[in-house]
Amino acid sequence: MTITVPTGAQDPACPPASQEGLEALLEVLPHRYKPGVRALLTGPDSSRPTWGHVYLHQDWLASAAALLGLGPSWIRPGEPIPIRFEVEYDARLGPRLVVSASDWPTPAQAAADAELRQHLEEQGRWRRARAPDKLRQLFAIVPEGGGPRWEALALQLQDLDERRIVHLAVREVDLDDADAVHEALRDGAEFVHWTGADMVLIVTGDRPIGARTFSDPRVVEAVLDLGAPLLTLAGPVPTPVDDLTWHSSPIPGAVQAAIERILRGELERADRPRLDRIDELLIRSRIPPGDGWPSDAPF
Repeated sequence: MTITVPTGAQDPACPPASQEGLEALLEVLPHRYKPGVRALLTGPDSSRPTWGHVYLHQDWLASAAALLGLGPSWIRPGEPIPIRFEVEYDARLGPRLVVSASDWPTPAQAAADAELRQHLEEQGRWRRARAPDKLRQLFAIVPEGGGPRWEALALQLQDLDERRIVHLAVREVDLDDADAVHEALRDGAEFVHWTGADMVLIVTGDRPIGARTFSDPRVVEAVLDLGAPLLTLAGPVPTPVDDLTWHSSPIPGAVQAAIERILRGELERADRPRLDRIDELLIRSRIPPGDGWPSDAPF
């Protein structure tokens, strides 16, 4: 069996069409004192009959989940996970079955996200962040152990930190654990409060496939309480947290460009005449402090 992800699933504006494969839901059922894991396979329409049960060995399921990029929570009983079955034809090998995990929310999950947003809008709390006008300190919530998107962006941010342009504070966390992410967000709010950090970055795109961490109401509300503009390095499927940012992109280079726009704006707004006067006074003239200083301040 080949395990892959269909190309159509990479574009958040274009979810996989029904003709590209067979949509299905796989739900891990509670333990029944039998070896392996029992799961229920159904179609996307819950009103139709199920397709039956499947029994899987625990080690095989764990290996398959790892190949699909699914987190540990996937193999616990819970809400069905959307998957796809497709048949590919190879000139040499013939037809082969392709099983792929889909990160698109189920109808029930999408309805829950919409209900959460409506609830927060009624409270007047749901609002997108505004872009910061400067960036001196950045608090980043990143995947524990690293992730492909974060690793593609980290070097550029570390370079800004080493050059003393942007102070970078990094908090690693398990993005499949809503409690851990909620705690990290509360720490981020404390960091913003005491240091005056200008922005918070969350790498939502490195979460495991199927993880609902950034749809958890506590996590979304903690994001609203950060007290600083939010930027996310997202995945192919946006989450409610991504909808609250001033900028969100699944492309590390686009996130880097957004940060550079902030720095370029700082450069353009700099008071050059005042800086030149300070430079003339302290650097070029080489006047020792207290000797020959003008009576009026240089502004």
